[in-house]
Amino acid sequence: MNTGANKEPQYSILTALAVLLAGLAVLTLVPHASSETDLVGLHTLCSFAPISSLLLFGVAGFVIVMRNATYKPRQRPPLR
Repeated sequence: MNTGANKEPQYSILTALAVLLAGLAVLTLVPHASSETDLVGLHTLCSFAPISSLLLFGVAGFVIVMRNATYKPRQRPPLR
């Protein structure tokens, strides 16, 4: 059942933003041979790999929580 809460364009934009941030978090962990070593000692695309990944995942989670709090489905009045 669709209550219309996810038909608003902002809902889709926030969802896309969260997916983009999660994708970027995964991208920071991709191995790259010609890069400097990261904080763990591996060669990844981002030299701050573990911290940047956690930060990006945290921001993506915050966007999802904010989206759900802002555009939650409307409650129907109880039937009598």
